[in-house]
Amino acid sequence: MYKPKFSYAIWPWGLETKEQIIQALKDIKEVGFFTFESVHNAIDVFQNNVSEFETIVNEYGVRPVSFYFHQTGDESIDIKNVETKIEFLQSNDVHRMSVQAPMKKGGATQEELARVLKTVKKIADIANKHDVVPCVHPHAGTMIMYENEIDFIMQNTDPKYVSFCPDTAHLVLGKCDPVEIFKRYIDRIKFVHLKDVTKNTEIKVVDGENKGFDVYSSFLELGNGNVDFKSIFKMLEENKYDGYLAVELDKSQYSNKESALISMKYLKKNLLI
Repeated sequence: MYKPKFSYAIWPWGLETKEQIIQALKDIKEVGFFTFESVHNAIDVFQNNVSEFETIVNEYGVRPVSFYFHQTGDESIDIKNVETKIEFLQSNDVHRMSVQAPMKKGGATQEELARVLKTVKKIADIANKHDVVPCVHPHAGTMIMYENEIDFIMQNTDPKYVSFCPDTAHLVLGKCDPVEIFKRYIDRIKFVHLKDVTKNTEIKVVDGENKGFDVYSSFLELGNGNVDFKSIFKMLEENKYDGYLAVELDKSQYSNKESALISMKYLKKNLLI
């Protein structure tokens, strides 16, 4: 029987204080998640103090499996950020990092994609030396959002050094078919973000401002939208995917813990975990 490994993204609890992170670990453990992904900013909270971070995660029994790095668009800043934090990942036995492209509305130009590709490759050079796999993460409103942008980055990087972290909801916003994208890059997938959304949703921009759908507050708990998770889970099982599936929801209409519980109930019902 397929036994996927699940994780939960803890940034909605906050990344400014240790107390916020501790509360997140308490909540997700009570729900049934025993690993987590955080954003690179959490490393700043501990000022790269590995021993203090280890003490906390050991006390609450929830281990990190990935950290999320978003690019600013300034390569020198983005590379330095990775260089100063990558040893923290290695010291905590974290072997994955999600990599998001710089923000951009309306799609990236070829010149912009070339710059993103260059930065991704430099990040990969640093990460691989520390036994960390960078996983490119498509995200709405960035330079890697649409199918052609995903294809460009994936087709111009070496599978030995750069992997893929598809996000079910962001793929929908990018007008992609999540099942097709998962299938196309199944051999490159080393991490996955799971969240739900209603299909045919659009980010409407009027006079330079988003109207209606918001990429941070309009996503849904698993099972509350219509992403075809069953087909995705079946594909992962057929291809013996043994990486983590990280459940994520940036903002909850209930509470962070309640949202985690709703998604966990969906997973238990549909994957018999």
